[in-house]
Amino acid sequence: MPVNLRNAKSSWRGRRSGVNSAPIMAKELLRRAGSLLCIWALALSAAAQTPQQTAPAKAPQAPPLKVTTHLVQVNVIVQDKKGEPVTDLTKADFELTDQGKPQTISVFSEETTHVIAAAATPPPPNVFSNRIEQKAGVPTSVTVILVDALNTHFNDMGFARNQLVKFLQQLQPQDRIALYGLTDRLIVLHDFTSDASALLAAFDKTRNKETVQMNASDFDPSDTGDDVVDAFIDATNQHISDFYTINRVETTAWALGAIANHLAALPGRKNLIWLSGAFPFYIGFESMDPNSTNENRMFSEEVERAARALNDANVAVYPVDARGLIAVPAFSASTPNISAGRMARGPTIQSLSPKQQNFDTMNILADRTGGRAYYNSNDIKGSIRHAIDDSRVTYVLGFYPDHGQWDGKFHEIKLKVKRPGVQVHYRRGYFAFGDQPVPDQRKRNELIREAVNGPLDSTALGLTVQADAVDVPGAQRLKASITIDSKDVDFNLNGDRWDGSVDVFYAERDAGGKVLVAENKAINMNLTQPTYNSVTKNGLRMQWDIGINGHAQTIRLIARDATTGALGSVTIPLAKLYPNLGKN
Repeated sequence: MPVNLRNAKSSWRGRRSGVNSAPIMAKELLRRAGSLLCIWALALSAAAQTPQQTAPAKAPQAPPLKVTTHLVQVNVIVQDKKGEPVTDLTKADFELTDQGKPQTISVFSEETTHVIAAAATPPPPNVFSNRIEQKAGVPTSVTVILVDALNTHFNDMGFARNQLVKFLQQLQPQDRIALYGLTDRLIVLHDFTSDASALLAAFDKTRNKETVQMNASDFDPSDTGDDVVDAFIDATNQHISDFYTINRVETTAWALGAIANHLAALPGRKNLIWLSGAFPFYIGFESMDPNSTNENRMFSEEVERAARALNDANVAVYPVDARGLIAVPAFSASTPNISAGRMARGPTIQSLSPKQQNFDTMNILADRTGGRAYYNSNDIKGSIRHAIDDSRVTYVLGFYPDHGQWDGKFHEIKLKVKRPGVQVHYRRGYFAFGDQPVPDQRKRNELIREAVNGPLDSTALGLTVQADAVDVPGAQRLKASITIDSKDVDFNLNGDRWDGSVDVFYAERDAGGKVLVAENKAINMNLTQPTYNSVTKNGLRMQWDIGINGHAQTIRLIARDATTGALGSVTIPLAKLYPNLGKN
């Protein structure tokens, strides 16, 4: 019985601009012709199909069967009055409500910090996977520390860096830490380890620099002595500031989403310590001038999108303000002198106090994801330690909402523990998003470009690749045998067949990350029941014959479910397959 495929092939090209443009813009892509992609599901040939015959018109089919059931998981931290974890609770000790309505807790587990043993059977040679369970030494609790230079001034980051070094010097054996950096792009300084010396060595290679975006986002009011000139200069500077602020927000939201996608398949509690001055929740609304032409914008959409990605990956955000204890700038010795004329016109809100909008963003992300925000304290080192210690013991509660209203609105969760005198921390709710409509081709290409340009592999969609070098005289080619975990693919029953759609993509990159060659395809499936059963059991299998560019150092293979948006990617270092690549 053949697999019925409707294969819509598409390639895209684009050029990434400088640091002022959105981070998802792609490098110049060269279309790769002649690649072959085929579904192996049952290794059956389309030639076996019965010739089509004329048949009477059929009655209209019923719409595809779609049952929306979503498991909502909540990570819960329960501590006693001394801040020590409570470890003897059962499912019966918890009461959970969704919008005030009691819910049945269908999933319950207690998780403690420990390391999962290595897989019993190591993967064969030249097999690359983003499946966490296939890797050795995976912890049940991990922490990413994101050093955010994009949203932090030079002097503030200098203080935060010193505090971070002191923390790393006191790293504990059970800690599993990854160190990432954010400038105009996301940087992996060191992935997960408990080796303090390795983390310190990686951090020591970085330099404290203020980004163009951060420097241009804040400015001192003009004070020429001429009100008209000052107003013109301030308005111009404000427009520039708004442009760079918007860029910072979009870049940061993308980076948080990329981290969430990378951590999605990791089991247990995941913390993201965001060491930052943060970005504002809104701009423009604090102006007292009714005639102002400045940008008025809320960043609720960007913040909620990042929060949703983090919630889907079960990541708790702990914003730690890199500025430490904040004095009122107007009374600081570092504040420049302002003339009497300027003061007579009244100081700006910006000059009188730290931006409350930044605190709002910290609080919202912490509340939405079950973390805590730490600010207005010089004990940054202690704040990081408190955030990590939250993970020592956690409870995971899961329930299936029965409201049937999957309209994207925020649903408030309330949780009670039948134990007096305890402190309970958990995320305050979730967004009731149903199955999202399939995005258009432009949006699909944009999401894939994000996956190509980021430094991290995504794990929300399981992906395993057997990469074999093909001996071709005068050329180097790669045969990639790809298996996509079918449980991560959204299939719908349409009549007597199962529909699904997956975007598959590859990109060859040089040592600097520049994309040399890339191609993507949209694979639309219409599977018979026997074929669907095989795919469910063995995964969705396909093969791609790829020609290797002489300057390529890595290949990133990406799969994306077109309905849910779940992403999976695997990066293949070509030096393992072609030791002499690029040496001639």
